[in-house]
Amino acid sequence: MNNSEKQVELARECIIASLGLIRGGKVEDVIRHSFTSYLRTMFPDEPSWIKQHIEGSESAVKFSKEGKLRTGFVDNLVDLTAIEYESNITNKTKFENGYGQVKDYCASLLNKGYDSELILGVLSDTVRWKAYKIKTIVTPANRKFGRDDIELDEIESIDLSLADNLAGKRLIDFLNTYLGRLGSRPLTASSLANDLGFDSHFCSRHISSLRELVNNAFTQRPEYGEMITNLWCRFVSYLRDKNSVAEFDREMYSDELYILTLAKLVCANIIENRALRSDRDEISAIMQGDFFKVRGIMNLVEYDYFGWLNEGEFLEKIIPVAQEMQEDLMAYNFSAPPADDLFGQIMAQLASRSQRILLGQEWTPKWLASSIVKQVLEKLPVEEFPKLVDMCCGSGALIVEAIEQSKAMIKRNKITSQSSIGLDPTNGSSGMLIKSIEATQCLNEIEIDQAEIELLTQAITGFDIDPLAVMLSKISWLLAARDWLEPFGSFEVTIPVYHADSLFAITPLSDVIGEEEQEDCYQLQIAEDLIKLPKFLISPQFLNYFDTLIDFGYNIAITIGMIEDRELESFVSATLNDSELEVDSAMIVSTKRFLSSFISTVSRLHSEGRNGIWAFILRNSYRPGLVAGQFNGLVSNPPWLALSKIENNPYQQVLKKKAERFGIKPPGPAFLHIEMATTFLLHAVDRYLKSGAVVGCITPETVLNGYNHEPFRQLAFSKTANPVNFELNEIWKLEENTFKNKGIVLFGTKSNSSPVLPNPIPGAVVGKNSLSITSFFMNTQGKRSALSDNQTNRDNKASLSPGSFKQGADIMPRRLLFHEITPIKSAKGIQQVSVKPIEVGVSPLSFIVKDAKKLSDFRINPTVLPSDLFYDVLTSNMLTPFNIVSPVKALLPIRRGSNDKWEPLTEGSLIAKGQRVNLAFKQIFSAMGNKADINTLWNQINTRGKLAQQVIQPGGYLLFTGTSGEKVCSAFLDTQKIDIERLIIDQTLNWATVETLDEACYITGLFNSEAINLMIKDFQPEGAFGGRHIHSLPFRVTPRFDSTQPAHQEVVEKTKFLIMEFQGLKHSDPTIEENLLNPNFSTLARRRKLIKDLIKSLPGYADYELACRNLYGV
Repeated sequence: MNNSEKQVELARECIIASLGLIRGGKVEDVIRHSFTSYLRTMFPDEPSWIKQHIEGSESAVKFSKEGKLRTGFVDNLVDLTAIEYESNITNKTKFENGYGQVKDYCASLLNKGYDSELILGVLSDTVRWKAYKIKTIVTPANRKFGRDDIELDEIESIDLSLADNLAGKRLIDFLNTYLGRLGSRPLTASSLANDLGFDSHFCSRHISSLRELVNNAFTQRPEYGEMITNLWCRFVSYLRDKNSVAEFDREMYSDELYILTLAKLVCANIIENRALRSDRDEISAIMQGDFFKVRGIMNLVEYDYFGWLNEGEFLEKIIPVAQEMQEDLMAYNFSAPPADDLFGQIMAQLASRSQRILLGQEWTPKWLASSIVKQVLEKLPVEEFPKLVDMCCGSGALIVEAIEQSKAMIKRNKITSQSSIGLDPTNGSSGMLIKSIEATQCLNEIEIDQAEIELLTQAITGFDIDPLAVMLSKISWLLAARDWLEPFGSFEVTIPVYHADSLFAITPLSDVIGEEEQEDCYQLQIAEDLIKLPKFLISPQFLNYFDTLIDFGYNIAITIGMIEDRELESFVSATLNDSELEVDSAMIVSTKRFLSSFISTVSRLHSEGRNGIWAFILRNSYRPGLVAGQFNGLVSNPPWLALSKIENNPYQQVLKKKAERFGIKPPGPAFLHIEMATTFLLHAVDRYLKSGAVVGCITPETVLNGYNHEPFRQLAFSKTANPVNFELNEIWKLEENTFKNKGIVLFGTKSNSSPVLPNPIPGAVVGKNSLSITSFFMNTQGKRSALSDNQTNRDNKASLSPGSFKQGADIMPRRLLFHEITPIKSAKGIQQVSVKPIEVGVSPLSFIVKDAKKLSDFRINPTVLPSDLFYDVLTSNMLTPFNIVSPVKALLPIRRGSNDKWEPLTEGSLIAKGQRVNLAFKQIFSAMGNKADINTLWNQINTRGKLAQQVIQPGGYLLFTGTSGEKVCSAFLDTQKIDIERLIIDQTLNWATVETLDEACYITGLFNSEAINLMIKDFQPEGAFGGRHIHSLPFRVTPRFDSTQPAHQEVVEKTKFLIMEFQGLKHSDPTIEENLLNPNFSTLARRRKLIKDLIKSLPGYADYELACRNLYGV
């Protein structure tokens, strides 16, 4: 009797025993224990679920019942499968009781935060078995789920009463499927991320073991650990956010080791078309890569930053963890090949956890990756096969689609060359459209040979600066090509995905490559040694020779350790001559010198236990130099990131130089917002693409209208000393929520001549299940431009001058300058105030400091100060449509000087104000640091002279608009009704003065209309929360006031009437003043919206809005 037959026989015995107990009327507890006693004999290898079934007996769970949280005890809990046993579920009463408890237990798992898709319920008397999943959920108000909040769906039911061999097999299958969960779960990106990602129950079980392993490794091998730390920080850590720590992060390193280990196991299972249960030797082969090499996948696993942890004593500690992870993976169906980038969502989780923001913006959804690749391939010349590059490949979403679609092209070409069916050579991207059902069958049945495999390995090359992304992208490539490589071992392939900076700016061995410099060698820092690598070796014609050179040198270093000078010279000369490369004697000498230094250094490091990784780094990091100008297409989703977000390191400096070289460095203060996506794009077009190559690149939507992208829209990159002739010829605007931030896809070609931007540019608005054809027009306003699917250009020569509105002064840090003050009795004729810190949540001044970031912990010592040191300040928080509330007081050491301009108090005048004044400012200056004094504070609040210029003449009206937000907002004040001598306007407001009430109503009326927002929308970059950066946009589109123009007077008349209505509404409803106009009530954006909604409800609003729209012509 073999093991399978024995297992079935034991299962039958278990069923027969259960039947006897049920017929004998035994209680549920006796029946359950009898069944449990058979489990270990039926499953002698004791999978983890057996142990959980036994140890999870009578587990406490919490669920809602009759509105109260109750505690119950589930019979058995196996991971997320809740099992309820009854003595006989053919008895209706016992079935209903058991079914209700299954619902309770499933609800309890929801209460623990588990995904409903992962929760299963089982009801059984050990002979009859029923499995359930959660079908629907009604979320209760208190979010405490009970049986009444869920509906179960029965997914399988078996009755084993016959107790024959078939019944035994069915019992084993049921237990494996629903308790062991073997092969029952589809293998997808979302299921993998949800089940095994960083927030999962399963991850927490394994990752602690790996973190302990990593900590032990760094302790036991400090020299190697230090080497890995240095290499990681020189290269991978350049990915960090400027606000994250620069030091090596072991926890993040351990996180990557977890995903890396998981990915290898998943890949091995997919190759074998089943869930493996490996012994120690097979696990070792999977971790070290031999498992894949014997199957023809030569570089899936390389000796990278984690290589040292997959050998020797550390590998011995990884093996049991990996075996446990294999147990978890047995839940998945590996016979059905995955149809998407399996690891993209887990990579997104890692990027979020680690702050390594160059991992990419976000995971590219399959539908978008497929559409981009299809579009690019359709534009390739008829006679060309794809040779694409993805310079920021992440986990391989675009690589998967490139491989899938390239396979179809290659197959079609083979069918055509064999003339097996009729073709139409005038249609389709490859010039071949299969026209018959027989053709489709032929595509599926065609035999693949080495020539097709070589074409496939050339179809797309990927680069990524993150080593884990490279590994996952290789796996994505392999999974997409799997059907061509089976049976594995038929072909040998090297997957063309490399751990390298595609900008070719840095490597782990050099901070800055400096490709524009004149030196003839790259400086490599290998441990303590500096080695010179001749630049000519890093060029396309030396691609194969460079790999040969590194392999030879590395093998010599780790085997015999040294080589005689004449043998080295012989090898270099012979191999260079055999390669048929054109070389001179100087090249031979420099190559020999490099190889000699490389062998010597690696040999020494090998003897010191600091070897392993060097060949990997050299083969990968310099690959960008070896493939320059080799590709006929580009598909990519590079990082969406302003340069200001990156830590100040050499990578940042190189990116600045790149932007300057390409001519896309933004003008003025916007230079801080150099966008990395466009820098990556232009560099890739320049370095990797040959003439005529096709481009499809995802970028942020701000490329269409952001001020920082103005040079890019003006094609400045084509007008530099080293022009990049990227010709933009199509734009896709992506539907909202494709990514967290709005995105577009730019399509174009690398041309031989200077590009010209078509106007309009053909395009589309694209979604997962939608495509709407449109065009993008180049609209201009002065020096600003925007690409929009709305054409709004008009003559704006009569617009308001942006200079007539000025930005307010930098009255901050808020906590230093704004305090709670109360007038007190005068002393010797001097008006005084009691001063204490503002208590957020209690004080009516909370709004002024609650969002303070700089020096937010500062609290002034309670004191009494002269009232003449406090000035009225207006900020944007006080501004809502047609209304601005009373200013707040700020403590400022200033005065009006000559010409009525603001100036700082002198040191002497400050001292003369008394000890309490000096103690208060001493505390403020101390908090500012760096030996700050009165001049330091003055220079800060008067940045760019914005305070000194606040000279407001009496008479006329003072206008205000906000500087940020999605919607324009404006109000005005009559200067006769405010104390302009003590008024200061904060930098969150723009301000101007006008002479007449009509002009004040004209401007504020237009600036509060929907018409103005329509006018500037195309020029507003959009973030995750909508439009932003109003700046001077309203002023550029608004004509100067002309009282002789009827359209202008119409706006004035309708605005006056609307303001009168609004004033009446405020008087009739005091809650408007108390709440909506109160800066402490909700957020500023919400208050402005609520006020605007009230104004829209007024009878005069429609005529007012129409007048504004007529003036703007929208």
